[in-house]
Amino acid sequence: MGVDCYEIFEESEDIYIIQNKFYSDSTPLSKDYVENDFLLRPINALRQGTYKKSQELQDAYNKYKDRQNFKVHLHLYVTNNIKVNGIDEFIKKFNTENQECIAKIFYLDDIQEQYFGEMFKEEKHYKSIIHTKNSGTVLNVLPKEYKLNIPLPAKYVFTPVVSVFKMYQGAKDKDYPIFDMNIREFLGKTGVNKKIYDTLLNPNERSNFFYYNNGVTIICDKIGTIETQDTGMPNADAMIEIIDPQIVNGCQTVNSIYEALRNIDPDKLNSEFANTFVMLKILEIDKNNEEEKNLYTNIVRYTNSQNSIDEKTFAANNDIFKRLQKDFEDRGFLLLIKQSDKNTYKQKYKVITSLKEKNSDRLAKFGLPNMKKADDVFIALDKILQVFIAFANGGQDAFVKKNKILQPNTPLFETATNFCKSLTTDTLLDLYLLYKKAEIDKKASGDKRTPIPYYLIDAFAKYECQERKKDLISQELSDSAKVTKIIKLYTMVCSMYSKQNGSDYNNMIKREIDYKMLESVRDTCSTVL
Repeated sequence: MGVDCYEIFEESEDIYIIQNKFYSDSTPLSKDYVENDFLLRPINALRQGTYKKSQELQDAYNKYKDRQNFKVHLHLYVTNNIKVNGIDEFIKKFNTENQECIAKIFYLDDIQEQYFGEMFKEEKHYKSIIHTKNSGTVLNVLPKEYKLNIPLPAKYVFTPVVSVFKMYQGAKDKDYPIFDMNIREFLGKTGVNKKIYDTLLNPNERSNFFYYNNGVTIICDKIGTIETQDTGMPNADAMIEIIDPQIVNGCQTVNSIYEALRNIDPDKLNSEFANTFVMLKILEIDKNNEEEKNLYTNIVRYTNSQNSIDEKTFAANNDIFKRLQKDFEDRGFLLLIKQSDKNTYKQKYKVITSLKEKNSDRLAKFGLPNMKKADDVFIALDKILQVFIAFANGGQDAFVKKNKILQPNTPLFETATNFCKSLTTDTLLDLYLLYKKAEIDKKASGDKRTPIPYYLIDAFAKYECQERKKDLISQELSDSAKVTKIIKLYTMVCSMYSKQNGSDYNNMIKREIDYKMLESVRDTCSTVL
């Protein structure tokens, strides 16, 4: 059984069993391998309790196998794009007959899309048809016609899930990014909602799908008028054209519809799912209108407030951070503002020569080691903003309020972004590298506690920069001798301050700094140096 690795997710009761095939461009998968080695042998051995390669995997399967939400995900990754006739049918048949399993094959293009898709995207356009029973199964919200003081026209459409499946399938065929960019990385490429998936594959339950599901929200550039005609689909005698749709909520619903229905014989889709519907909320927004553009952003945020989409996902599209990311890269440093940036940069900088040429002098000025791989110059967005807050507000804010630092329209976020706007890229980068040097020295110290990086930035702002004057940063960090002196001084200061404070270290760093004590300690240490 050629299982290369597995992953057990106890919280969600999922097991992922992964196989890899490193094939040349001319070597196809064999049907026998897919049917037996990939699909049947691992799961049959687990079912029979005879899986010998990992007792942990067998124990996990035994533990979860009778639970309602349990799924085994069988993933096969292949390093070419040769698709053999009949293999897709094996997969579909297996998924239909083994509903505790979800099997998928990822070819080379799929792997690229899964991990590096954003770096290859060009702007594309897409027209899609949404079907419904008749004009009576569409609620039209028309502000002008109905004299409503609301900003947008909208349609609530009672839609066959087959129509949603075809919309998504058409987008995939045209390589059109149908999931909104703010949530695409978090939800657009992620897994299936198991309850949705199972409901759709259960002939006795699927007609209840409309009542179980909260629906899907789509924002588009243009909503057409309802046209009544023979669509070739049962219970779908009317249709609406939408232009450039973006799914902003219900991504897992759409993914689950696609994954479930793709296992069904295309000739049977319409009959099998004739009475399976979902509600679509379709909004028309002019993205060239600033007010409507802001409304778009808020709709995305508020409709996804129940999901675990962190604020970093939304902050990533701030123009200030995009500009900073480009400027940092020009200087040999890689600012991570999106979840995919790590993979993007690892792919882009497999050879790091160009980065080293740009950053070696600056790293040397701060006493930092030369980079050996792209990861060495990764800078997390939330981390660098904490550094800016430590300078602007103080170390305590940077430490205890870090979870709020990427929440747009909050005082902390405004302080951080204004800090970015008010200084040159070189100054911002130098301030971060001062923090980075303190962090590295702390890890290398005997007690692994000094210097305290945010204390150092706070004190540097208060004393060297004369009560947080930003225009003094460059001057105070202009050469390696000054940097070395600052690091030595505040290593001593932090150590002495911790002893005089007398509190438990972990409690101390969360409390407000006693600046009177800090200044006294600094004066003493300055005399020693």
